[in-house]
Amino acid sequence: MNNEQFLILSYFIVGALVIAIGLTVHAYLRRPLAGIMRTFRNSHLGLILRRLFPVGLVLPALAGFLSVDYYSCKGNYANIIADRSYLVEKNQEQISSACLFLLMALFAWGVIVLISLATRPDNPVPSKNAGGDPQ
Repeated sequence: MNNEQFLILSYFIVGALVIAIGLTVHAYLRRPLAGIMRTFRNSHLGLILRRLFPVGLVLPALAGFLSVDYYSCKGNYANIIADRSYLVEKNQEQISSACLFLLMALFAWGVIVLISLATRPDNPVPSKNAGGDPQ
């Protein structure tokens, strides 16, 4: 496999890996977020946050992946594909950048959830024995 084929193949493999990382983080945090969002019973905020959560993790990971510039040091395409170690280094930089963007997205989601919990109206869910009947 020549370096040009390696560049194309590795770009798509790393892109798929980044999407898989974002979806794995979503799968891991989906249940805890759903538990927190159940406190918003009479509000559409919980539904909105639950639906935006996967997009809010995968898109930042993809943004991190796409933020890496191959032309920054080498200049032109011929110089880029001439050095396989440079291509591997850029693939590693793409994964690292995607993870950093994902970490920032998780921090932002934490802030959003905290603000949502702090500003929600106090409407306790009535218990089954709310009428004062002895058990």
